[in-house]
Amino acid sequence: MINDINKLLFLDIETVGIEEDLDSLHSEFPNLYKLWEETGYEYCKRRYPKEDSLSSNEMFIKKAALLPEFGKIVCVSVGFILQNGELKLDSYVGDEKEILSHTITLFNRINKLGFRLCGHNIKSFDLPYIGKKILVHGLTIPPILPTYNDKPWETRVVDTKEVWNFNSYIGLSSLDLVCASLNVDSPKSGELNGEKMHKYYYDWPEGKEESLGVKRDDNIKEYCEKDVIATINLVKNISLC
Repeated sequence: MINDINKLLFLDIETVGIEEDLDSLHSEFPNLYKLWEETGYEYCKRRYPKEDSLSSNEMFIKKAALLPEFGKIVCVSVGFILQNGELKLDSYVGDEKEILSHTITLFNRINKLGFRLCGHNIKSFDLPYIGKKILVHGLTIPPILPTYNDKPWETRVVDTKEVWNFNSYIGLSSLDLVCASLNVDSPKSGELNGEKMHKYYYDWPEGKEESLGVKRDDNIKEYCEKDVIATINLVKNISLC
């Protein structure tokens, strides 16, 4: 079903809210704070009706990471498969603009080599998120990134969610479920997951890295890379069909 997996750049991102809570958002981005109250909060209540009883601040902490207008990228992980089958992984963590600069450089390089981008639900989440944040930081959109004027058949993107759904827009297709269905190790089984990422990122206590020898960004990177590995294993299974 998927040809030439050695020409795929597998991708996943991790995101958090742009600030820790609404007080911080009001202090640092007053215009965004006003628009969160007017649009973001109401959107989330409609989008997640089971959680519409959450306060505005609770909703921001739980869901702002999903909206690039109110969130930020804290990690981009990528991977590709060499001709000999060896897996290569890399991650960019830390400052969002630096993460995006590294990602743009990589995208421009693989674009010249005829690669395609691959990930789970990247057409609806990861790639639009990256594109919007590139614009926010005044950087240049790389040619391989799909834009509004690209025809569907012109995009160089393989979305494993679409592959799993066989061109259908309905059906269950979370990465965790697809992994379980194909007997692939799920990246969602550990202590850290996407829903916990915001609190994990902002609640990291000062001095923990020195006392425990553990770095917050390293743990985020490890989790993000697990998503990339899972997607690679999915594609390997699908490519055998």
